[in-house]
Amino acid sequence: MASNVFNLLSVVAFFIAGIGLLRLINRFEPQWVSKDGTRFSARICDDDDTNERWTEVRVLIDANTLNISGRGRHSKGFRGAWKILCLAEISHEKKRHYVVTRKDDLKITAILRIPANSVCVGALDALVG
Repeated sequence: MASNVFNLLSVVAFFIAGIGLLRLINRFEPQWVSKDGTRFSARICDDDDTNERWTEVRVLIDANTLNISGRGRHSKGFRGAWKILCLAEISHEKKRHYVVTRKDDLKITAILRIPANSVCVGALDALVG
């Protein structure tokens, strides 16, 4: 009887530890950045209240333009030339958010998210208009 209770408690503790580790791992957002900070991976989402889905994209800074590309059907709507409007007023100490707009249509905006300690922050801050 005592061994059954111990087995049950150890299984429950194992699952609690596993769930805790998954939550810890999901807090970190992996990012690739080139040494000069002009090419990097980031997350982007539409700047509207209905969409909370963040999509992984690749960004290339070319002069004052952000060339966004990505794989998969979710990134299809974000591909193309964008420019940075401003730093978003989202308070988060570990992430930076930028409001970006399409180069050819200023009515289409999105939010670009990167880690706050990334190498590319300096390059993006230089583009803020």
